[in-house]
Amino acid sequence: MSTPDSLILSEQRDSLLWLTLNRPTKANALTVDMTTHLTTEIARANKDPSVNAVVLTAAGERIFCAGVDIREKPADGDMASQREARSQGLAGLQDAVLNSAKPVIVALNGTAVGAGAMIALLADACVAAESASISLPEIDIGIPTFSGANILEVIGGRALALDLILSGRRLSANEGLHRGIVRAVVDGVNLQAAATDIASGLGAKDVITFGAIKPWINRKLKAAIAEARLEHTRHREHARQAETA
Repeated sequence: MSTPDSLILSEQRDSLLWLTLNRPTKANALTVDMTTHLTTEIARANKDPSVNAVVLTAAGERIFCAGVDIREKPADGDMASQREARSQGLAGLQDAVLNSAKPVIVALNGTAVGAGAMIALLADACVAAESASISLPEIDIGIPTFSGANILEVIGGRALALDLILSGRRLSANEGLHRGIVRAVVDGVNLQAAATDIASGLGAKDVITFGAIKPWINRKLKAAIAEARLEHTRHREHARQAETA
């Protein structure tokens, strides 16, 4: 069985810490341990003076991340606790990306779905391969994505949020560039080089100044995510009460 560490590859290249989702046979879907490990690695990078920026990417050429692994089963069989751990793990990773005083860049090698799309949207810059795409298709499986809706509304505007959240359609990398939610689109073979250039440029900025202005820019986004999490909790409690009624 794979260990949590083997599902997240960590490699420092010069001043950049590369974190690679390494679960391609499962569409790089995030387990609870994977989200926790990513959060820990980002926190470690913030304390390491030899790291100027973090780059998050994934193994394979087709899929960046299919979201959280909703099929993951806990050893004790307690699915209610598993759902809570999954939510908390994703929230922790989102917060780590948003709160990082050092730049976090996503090198989007393929399709980003659900939670994977949210991480790409929350990054300080998203560099995408031409074949990459972003989608929040939870509506098609009967799940309201409150966080996804709020993130997309703040970043891309109400019209785009209505379009993507209510249709569940894929947004291509080039459309993402046009909409301003993708920084650059390149050929897949040049993705890592392009991500390196952008990460190195952002990482060269004064870390104190970067760490001061980033949360100011993100203040409305953080408030929107907090609101979405409260709504998610209310919705889940309502569903639980309906099941037991």
